[in-house]
Amino acid sequence: MSRLIGVLLGALLLTACVGSRPSTVARADVRDARELIVMVAGAPDELISNAENLGYATRSVRPLEELGDVLVAFTIPEGLSIPEAIVQIEEAVPGVTAGAHHVYRLQANPFTASGANYANGLIGWRDDGCRAVRRVGLIDKALPQAHDHLASGRVVQKSFVAPQPPANAEHGAQMASLLIGAGRLSDTVLYSAGVVEESRAGDTTAGVSAILEAVNWLATQDVEVVNISLAGPRNKLLNRGMERAADDGMIFVAAAGNQGASAPPQFPAAFPYVVAVTAVDSALEVYDRAVQGAQIDVAAPGVDILVQDSTGTRILSGTSAATPFVTASIAANSGWKALSVEEVKEDLRTITRDIGAPGQDDVFGQGLIQAPAACR
Repeated sequence: MSRLIGVLLGALLLTACVGSRPSTVARADVRDARELIVMVAGAPDELISNAENLGYATRSVRPLEELGDVLVAFTIPEGLSIPEAIVQIEEAVPGVTAGAHHVYRLQANPFTASGANYANGLIGWRDDGCRAVRRVGLIDKALPQAHDHLASGRVVQKSFVAPQPPANAEHGAQMASLLIGAGRLSDTVLYSAGVVEESRAGDTTAGVSAILEAVNWLATQDVEVVNISLAGPRNKLLNRGMERAADDGMIFVAAAGNQGASAPPQFPAAFPYVVAVTAVDSALEVYDRAVQGAQIDVAAPGVDILVQDSTGTRILSGTSAATPFVTASIAANSGWKALSVEEVKEDLRTITRDIGAPGQDDVFGQGLIQAPAACR
């Protein structure tokens, strides 16, 4: 009996060290089941030496200067699972954070057959757009070289993945059109970090390493509000890097996810320092695939939304399509210029329309985002 109890306690310890359910290291959720990502403050020499003595092979070393960490990728020795490797490395080198190379997916669904240009009217955003008072960033697919639908906005771009064919670059362009396109944020620079790539099997994802490198780069550009349309499992590495950036003043606005009402919270939206956005249609009904729960902060138009990419006008649905409306409202709100993300989340009730149960609820959060006074 005592041996059985010991085995069970060991299994629980492994689960706790991963920081979420065992399914978070399922093959479908990781880039490589033989890869371990470790974040270490300062020089990585001790980490690398100890890991290699344990049989790990160093794959890459990427400094994240603005986040105060170094990102080191290792190949896990044969016979070790990811949870076992996490425990081994964190015990060998106290203070490091080890985790799986989780992948995150865009939260937009295929184009529908019809749509209406209702979104700006629903949130009271004026037709000629509005200037941002905070620097705006985008973590998404890289934008194509030519995009004729960004009005007076300008793009500064850096990619953290291998070059992708132009045809695969449209989601980032669509999100950019909702941020700095005609009638949106005018005379605004968009700092675009390309993190999404398509595998040979056609799976389109972003790895946690690319996302962290993007956050680090956006911090070097003094970006203050970041739009993220990606969702996936909880990851300790992502939490460590993004929380550091949030502590330094960066506000993340993320899609809540399209996995359905009964799905577990999706990340990074469910991190407490991130503004989690759900989607509604023109009748103020919640998007039927939207994730729900106490982590939802705010709702925005996200069903049959008109977007622009390098090929012209498209129609998009999902919490991904809703997120830029919240990002733009935060970026253009001069009254929030000096507020932290905690203060912004607390003050959301002053710039939302309550459309669900009275007060905060698990479906709509604080309610439907509204344009700040300067943009009405």
